[in-house]
Amino acid sequence: MRTLLHAVIQNAVVTSAATLWPVALRVDAFVLRAAEVLPFEEVNVINVATGERFWTWIEPAAEGSGEVAVHSGSRSPVRIGDTISIMAFATFHEGQTLAHKPRIVTLGANNQVISVGEG
Repeated sequence: MRTLLHAVIQNAVVTSAATLWPVALRVDAFVLRAAEVLPFEEVNVINVATGERFWTWIEPAAEGSGEVAVHSGSRSPVRIGDTISIMAFATFHEGQTLAHKPRIVTLGANNQVISVGEG
């Protein structure tokens, strides 16, 4: 068994951030479908500018909303307006690894999908 990158959502801009518990990330449901990321899937979030990262789970926001909301503790590595990358990983059997290609979703203005491809 190997753990590989399953999907990445790149160029997401944080639209809201709050110091709520529990830690979670809410993303436009259309973006999640494009990335084939399921609600409550564990994700690694990276602040593109600082390189800081944290693990959390993802929740669907209203479809077409462009929402990327981070709800984290008071020491959150991201703020409103920060650009983040969201990575989801999956575990594969050895026989599945050679053919695997991660799904790459790139966002543009207002966190709208501008491209979907494979790595």
